[in-house]
This record gives sequence, structure tokens and C-alpha cells, in this order.
Amino acid sequence: MIGLGMTMPFGFTNFGETFNFSPSPQEIDRIENEVILHGRRNNQAWFEPAVGVIPGNHQEDPQVFVRATLLTGNDIGPQFYLMTNDLGKTWSNPILCQNWYKVPLENNVFEEPWFGFFYHTLTKKFIAIGHTHFVRDGGGTTGQKNESHYRSPELKGRVVFSLWNPEKADFEPWERMKLSEELDLGIYYNGQFHEKEDGTILIPGYYRGPWDSRKGKAPTTRGITVLRCKYDGKNLQYIEHGSIHVIEEARGLAEPSVIHFKNRYFMTIRHDLRSYVTSGVDGLQFDELKPWLFDDGEDLGNYNTQQKWLKHNDTLYLVYNRKSELNNGVFRSRAPLFMAEVDTDTLRVRRNTERIVFPEKEARMGNFNIANVTKEESWVITGEWLQGKFDHSHKGDRFWIDSSSINYIQYIGDLLLARVFWK
Repeated sequence: MIGLGMTMPFGFTNFGETFNFSPSPQEIDRIENEVILHGRRNNQAWFEPAVGVIPGNHQEDPQVFVRATLLTGNDIGPQFYLMTNDLGKTWSNPILCQNWYKVPLENNVFEEPWFGFFYHTLTKKFIAIGHTHFVRDGGGTTGQKNESHYRSPELKGRVVFSLWNPEKADFEPWERMKLSEELDLGIYYNGQFHEKEDGTILIPGYYRGPWDSRKGKAPTTRGITVLRCKYDGKNLQYIEHGSIHVIEEARGLAEPSVIHFKNRYFMTIRHDLRSYVTSGVDGLQFDELKPWLFDDGEDLGNYNTQQKWLKHNDTLYLVYNRKSELNNGVFRSRAPLFMAEVDTDTLRVRRNTERIVFPEKEARMGNFNIANVTKEESWVITGEWLQGKFDHSHKGDRFWIDSSSINYIQYIGDLLLARVFWK
């Protein structure tokens, strides 16, 4: 456990202790934090984790996979995965999968896949599902790659997948999902997907065209939609996509996640200025978007970062960051990480059920993922990101910035696990 080094409000004092404060959701017994990978002490930063679970049985625990980016630049770095077969008592070393290779293009540009994880119950296959993006090596004198995102109208990322091979204990080489050249569709690789009763998979993502010219001028920002896909044990196949939603403000919509709860589908969406929510009956056609609000009508305060769903029995929760007095100046209010019950009739967050999943520790924690691991335990996994000029003199694990004495930029941060125990 990590000592936070200061007393925090809401009835807990140290990072790693149980968070008990009132009022709280009735189903939650306690939340405990721990470190999966130490980045602060090892000069590393583990970013935007994905998590997936291969179910266990009465004799074996589930097998849990975590994919995390070793941050070496702004949102960029090699992707590793690690596993646990004993509910996180022990973890494998981080594995750099050689089959998740980059494809070299011209002018030092590379196409690279980024993945989330999904267990397909119909075929009993575990799949990494993702999307490619492009990076460019800027060179320089650092003695290592100096990559940044590269965008060009001639280059279009693709939906990709990579099958877990239990006999080889590794993922197979990634493949592209076939799509018509007329359609410009993408997915949010680190979102939450859903498998329908017929085995088809609902994957939230992006619609970039073609736009119907009869409806006037095409929007300036991409649309959010949901793709319905089929997996037959070997290939991921596109079937159709659902309603398209656009907000032409700032950079538009991003990073949608979908969940099925009580015969209805819910989708939560990122925007630069606020977050949005919607629902629908079939997982493809969704109602008009609404800004996320508390049940008293005030804005949730989440902006320019993602939110995720967590459900347990008869309750649906939202996990999110927001503006608060507890931020301590963290970039985009990406700390602490909160969770609270959702009123699924009004699509609002019940303020008096809110509690902290991870306390603020000077790091941004806006990129995270969630899994129900057992009936008694759900996991929230996040990667920290401290960025600055560090002198590494510290009090506990709280680092102090001294830009006058150090002249290089560094990323550091732990890979963290919050165990949500249910009553």
C-alpha cells in the first residue's frame, strides 16, 4: 500500500485504506486501493489501461488481463499486457507482444494498433479489439524514439483485432476488420462493449461519413455511433451501425461507452466542455443526448475526459472525474476518481451516493477501465500521469517540481487497482 502522506476529507486518511464515509451506496461494502505496477519509484508512467476477464469456474479463479501503455510521449508509448490468475495476489511481468507490431510507412510514419479486451461468450474466445492510429518519429538527439501523433487526410485508421491463443500463451498477429471503402467508421478501443444474446457485439465508436447531402452541410465534427459486429471464432465482421449523434462545439464527441441494464442500453460520452448521456432500447438507436447532471439539476462537472459504467445487481453506477475542491490543481480535474449511483429514469447522478474510488495524489487519472471480476468484487484500474520537471525529492510519494534545477520533461505514475467490495 502507498501512504498518501496527508489527511483527506470524507473519513479516510491513507491511500490504501478502506474508504468509509456517509452517505454511501447501500451495496458497497468498501473500496481498497493497491499498486499493480510501480512507476513513481521506477521512473515510468503506465497510462490508459484496458482490462478483460476470462471467466473462472467453481475450481478456478477468473483470469484477468490488463493492457497498459508505457508512456514515453504525449499519449504515446509501447503497449504491454500483464495477467493474474489469483485475483491480483500475483501478476505476470509486463509483456510486450511482438504480434502487436507497428507497420512502417513512408517518412518515418508508423501505423500502430491500440487495443481493449473482450471475452466473447458465444465462442468462448478472448479477443483484443482495437483501432490503428499513426505516429511519426521526430528524431532528435535523445537516443530513443521521439514519436508524436501523425494525422493526414490520406491515412485512415482501421478497426483491428487480435485473438488470444491459450496454447501459445500469447496473442495472434493483428488483423483488420473488413469495411466498405465508402464507410468511414472507427471504434473507441478502450470503451465498454456489449455482447447481445445472439452473440453479436455492440462496439461504440465514430462515424466520419459519408454524410447525407440531402440533410444539408456536413458537420464539422465526427459523429458518435455504435457498430454491431459478428465474431465467428476467427474473424470480426461488421454488420451495421446505429444512430449518429453530433455536437458541433469544440472538438465534438469522443470516447463513448455502452452498457446494458434492465432491458435498456445506456451510453456515456466525452466532450471538451461537458459529458453526455443517452439511452435506447436496442443498443443501436439512441435518444437525443443529454448533458450529465446531478439529481439536483447541477452540472456533473465532468469535462474533457471519459466516464465509464459499473453495474451490480439492481444498481447502475457511473465512474467519473469532476470539478471539485479536492482536485488540488490536477490537469482537467482528472482526480479524484468518483463513483455514484445513476437514476436510470432521469439519467442523472445521485449526488448523495457519491464516493471516492481513488483519492487525488497530484496525478491525472482520467483514463481508466472497469471489470466485474467476481460476484463479490469489481475492479477499477487506472494509470497515473505526472508530467513535469521533477527533482525526485519527495515527501512520501508526493513529488515536488523544481523546474529551476532540472531541464528535462519526464512522465511518471503507478498503475493502480481499486477493489470495490460488495455487501
